[in-house]
Amino acid sequence: MARNDTNTRTTACPSCPTGQLEEGTTLIAFSDSTQSISVGPQTPVPSLVVVVTGIPAEVCDVCGEAILDAETTQRVNELVKDVRYLWNRFPDRLSAEGVVVGGTPGEHGGVVRVDFREAGLSADRVSVRGEGAD
Repeated sequence: MARNDTNTRTTACPSCPTGQLEEGTTLIAFSDSTQSISVGPQTPVPSLVVVVTGIPAEVCDVCGEAILDAETTQRVNELVKDVRYLWNRFPDRLSAEGVVVGGTPGEHGGVVRVDFREAGLSADRVSVRGEGAD
């Protein structure tokens, strides 16, 4: 008779018929709305791309579909909000452990890579000259 180990959890993938979800990591890229630049032909350029890497997720062993829990999703959203805020308002505070900036903060066409586990990034909106305070 087979013993059922309650610590082992396997879940069928919601996206493919044969995959199983396993613990792993994923990355998600966020792009602001595109803007057209008027140098030569009109070319849409994203004003900022934020790539969050090393996100803990349940990942399908067949198709690679990644499922995040609610707490992780909330933390990813907070990281992206903080990066966008700092990029546009306080670019000198954008550098932090686990953050790599490509481009010039405050300008169009930048890319910021944020490591989910290592990023010590916080916009601290309330402490900046009373901004965000009620």
